[in-house]
Amino acid sequence: MGAVTGGVSGGLGQVFSASSFWGSVGSSAFVGAGTGGVTALLTGQNFLEGLLKGAVIGGGVAGISYYGAKFFSTPMYSELTKAEYDALGIPDSGEALDPSINTLRKMYKESGWSKMNTGAKQFYVDNPSGMYIRKGDYYYNTKTGEDVIAYTRRNFWANNTSSISFSKHAFGSKFKLGFIMNHELGHSVINLSTLNDYLQVKTKSGYEPEMLPAIPGSGLPPISVEHGAIWGIERDFLLLNGKDSLPGFFNLENGAYFNTWFSPGKQYQRVYDIIKHLPVKLK
Repeated sequence: MGAVTGGVSGGLGQVFSASSFWGSVGSSAFVGAGTGGVTALLTGQNFLEGLLKGAVIGGGVAGISYYGAKFFSTPMYSELTKAEYDALGIPDSGEALDPSINTLRKMYKESGWSKMNTGAKQFYVDNPSGMYIRKGDYYYNTKTGEDVIAYTRRNFWANNTSSISFSKHAFGSKFKLGFIMNHELGHSVINLSTLNDYLQVKTKSGYEPEMLPAIPGSGLPPISVEHGAIWGIERDFLLLNGKDSLPGFFNLENGAYFNTWFSPGKQYQRVYDIIKHLPVKLK
């Protein structure tokens, strides 16, 4: 039986090209049908039933495998745009820092982040990759056309750790760098968690962040579930660092999203709960 079904699988597998979703499913369904039918004949069962079961199982498993592989092998980026940061209304104060890895490592250690399980595997400075390029002291997202201050990339093949890249602009002051690191580490911790798949939805163009439902009458711009939770730790970071009068320092409008979806007992509270330990007081 092994020799016969092996021959059937090897022959039928060449009929379809498996370079696409339907190629993968078709090939596996065809092989499954042939193997299932032959197995049924050799074991005295109904041939057509074996044919059907083999096709369904083969095609179904291939479909799951294909989409699973596409989801996990597609690089996922989360970013802090210049427009998003500017909308917060946080003034830059203090002297600019040296834009270097040593500056990042020093802050990461002195703040206490290095003792947390942040999932941050690598830091980069002024070293864009993928769809990002340099634009002065910023990065530029060639896909969306936006200026970006920093971004985080999930490394699925390295246990969902993250690589975080900072533009030179992120080093405008100690406070600014701390705020941006707090934001990007929020993405990193979420990447490390099992919530990552939960926060992505499949669209015709690929996987996209799940967006929060609009709040009727608020006029607020769209925001992802992930960024809604990160708004909470941005607020907490500011409060810890003496910005107790948030109006004028921080755009409170997105607080409407936070209060609606992330406060205790609300639908997405668990997303905020896994990152709420990140805000620190800078030394």
